[in-house]
Amino acid sequence: MKKILLIASLIILFSCKKEEQVSETKPLSTDSILLANDSLAASLEPLNQIKLETFGFPAEVSGCSCYFSKNKQDFQDEKYVYIDDYGNSAFLKIDGKMAKIKMEEGDFDPDNFNKVIKNEDFTISIQGKKVNELEEVMMFEGTMTVENKNGEKTITPIYGECGC
Repeated sequence: MKKILLIASLIILFSCKKEEQVSETKPLSTDSILLANDSLAASLEPLNQIKLETFGFPAEVSGCSCYFSKNKQDFQDEKYVYIDDYGNSAFLKIDGKMAKIKMEEGDFDPDNFNKVIKNEDFTISIQGKKVNELEEVMMFEGTMTVENKNGEKTITPIYGECGC
């Protein structure tokens, strides 16, 4: 009987400690992420009037290109909010529809990445900075602003790369 009580006590003791570790560490990391996302969402919420959606690579884009996601995790999961083919067309998914916007090849300063693309419906402004470079690929992070002809605007953080 003493052995059973000892074993039961040990099981209870160890199971309590494991629960404490899980309840202490998991909410802290989750809360941190939620706070960061809530802060970002709160700061951008009044402007987010256009719904940007994620999408995969269009079949017509191959070779050199720029492609950006809202964050590093989406980038790793290949969920993009912007893709261009280095000078001919830019692609976004806005309010459920793919938008293909003609563009002209312009100056490209990899240390201070700025790009403005316009058509009759949208103006897309991208501002970013280079955060890493590997051979022919440069990683960037920054913001993308999409504005429609009615003045509605969305600003989203971006993370991604340009390269061949």
